[in-house]
Amino acid sequence: MNTYTLEAATHDTLADVVALIPDPAEAGRRLTFTRSRVEAGALRPEQFLLLRSPRGVEGVCLRPSSPQIPLLPRLREDVPADALLAFLRELRAATPRLILVSTQAPLRREEAEAAGWTLQETNVVYETTDLRARAYPADPHVQPVTVHDPGVAEALTALGREDWTPGEDWTLHALTHAGEVVALAALGASGPPDTAGIDLIGVLPPRRGQGFGARLHAHLLHLAAQTFGTHVGGTEADNHAMRRLFERHGARLVSTQLDFGAPAASAP
Repeated sequence: MNTYTLEAATHDTLADVVALIPDPAEAGRRLTFTRSRVEAGALRPEQFLLLRSPRGVEGVCLRPSSPQIPLLPRLREDVPADALLAFLRELRAATPRLILVSTQAPLRREEAEAAGWTLQETNVVYETTDLRARAYPADPHVQPVTVHDPGVAEALTALGREDWTPGEDWTLHALTHAGEVVALAALGASGPPDTAGIDLIGVLPPRRGQGFGARLHAHLLHLAAQTFGTHVGGTEADNHAMRRLFERHGARLVSTQLDFGAPAASAP
């Protein structure tokens, strides 16, 4: 006999969608925001899937209206395996992408794969909380560019990023050496207020191992510190060179993420 239940939230149980947020003030803000969206018709209570047991809420996840938006469940660290399996299996119908973030859910790959999800990649997120607390060297060989400038399109192709397009209010920068583009990166706002994002697109293969990536990354942190107070960046967990670069420039590891793609065809 199951000791858990799966149910959609209702107007009367909306408070349960924030039950697992540890900070009461943040939970209150989230609940107020959620209720305002429901009242405006932008969100339906039943989009939230609740996992319950006799001890209370074990998990909650918003099932987005667009299949392009990933599932980001919040779960108790010690959620029972059978309950987690049922919860993740139920979510398969919502969207083809699931992300387990270590700051809000246990990284239980085994149960996720048993529920039919397929691990695509493991990523890590780093944060620099006070960009102005240290000096980052500006590099005179870094300049803002566009994809139409000489050598930029060719460099993007060489880096496997030929389809790269700038986000709103993002700027592309190139590091040149002997008149040639050797590395590319982009800088812009990244979600939370006062937070910068850097997309270190890459260093051209023949130029790797010569310090160009570190120079370009430091220059963009120098630029970011003029406008933003915080920087958040991510990379693949096995990209040890990029992780060393984050740490060298004062960032700290804040989360690990398991990114699951389309459910396995053979899953029950």
